[in-house]
Amino acid sequence: MSSTLTSDEAVMMPSLADSARTAPAPAALPPRRRGRPPLMSRERVLTLLRECAANDGLFRVHIDQPALYARARRQWGTWARALAAAGLDYGQVMAEARRRSVESRREAHRRAKR
Repeated sequence: MSSTLTSDEAVMMPSLADSARTAPAPAALPPRRRGRPPLMSRERVLTLLRECAANDGLFRVHIDQPALYARARRQWGTWARALAAAGLDYGQVMAEARRRSVESRREAHRRAKR
């Protein structure tokens, strides 16, 4: 059995150059960004932060909604920058969190004495 092609077989087999000319060109895709794709858009994170602040939910957001807290920190680098991007005052949010923390500790201490 010979491994060379006869002239009829060579004519019937398309070359790689021929298939490249006849195949449609694939649609140009934008280059993919490095890293993991975002699970939530920046606008959605900002909206959720504002909603939490309006419902007095930023006090324990790192415990109650860890995914939102982590996503905000990943997208803006720090919690303070994420709150600033949402139009919230970080100092005021932290002061309220400290006040509520002290209040909850006092209440727990009162209950323990009873």
